[in-house]
Amino acid sequence: MPMKREPWRRAPDVATACWPAWLVVAGALCALPALAQAPAATQAFENAKFHYNVSLPVGCRHDEGPGTLEAVCSPEFDAEKSATASAAASVVLEVSTEVVADDAGKSPADLAQRYGEAQFKEELPEAVCGESDKARVKISNAKQVLEEARVVYTADVGCPEIKFLGLGERQAVVQVLITPGLRYRLMARALKEDFEQKKPSIDAFLTSFRVMPAK
Repeated sequence: MPMKREPWRRAPDVATACWPAWLVVAGALCALPALAQAPAATQAFENAKFHYNVSLPVGCRHDEGPGTLEAVCSPEFDAEKSATASAAASVVLEVSTEVVADDAGKSPADLAQRYGEAQFKEELPEAVCGESDKARVKISNAKQVLEEARVVYTADVGCPEIKFLGLGERQAVVQVLITPGLRYRLMARALKEDFEQKKPSIDAFLTSFRVMPAK
């Protein structure tokens, strides 16, 4: 008996059945969030008066003031764009310093008594978001760590949108170092949708900060 051959049209049917699944996979890949960028190239800054050094991206505008050092960066870390970028909507990396003479010679435990976690959180809405209504600011992952010679506070901060400026929500990470005689606040902030993509550069900024021994 001759072998019965399957109709030729069935092979295309299989391919057609697989096509929607391929589209689903492709659509899922397209829906994935943007991958984090590699850390931007940096340059070192040293402040002898306040005894610290830190690295900031080269493609940013670097503004220095009394006790402050700020990098205002376009999303692309492009120097030309950063030169005219608005700090409110840009990636901002900032170091601010405060001299507190009464803290000189104090132990970490004493420093924590003088500046506790409640005061740290109380200052964040205004200092990080420029927001006077504290209820609109989301503070999470607040933590206090007593180290050998200092106290370190860290927190994540969610800044609300500012509708009249057309400014969306912003995300920030803050680190405050309380040392005998000097307090340092490190802040990194970006638009919420950009924050995770810029995280490698933000982490590089935070980990580069070093307090130097007074000369």
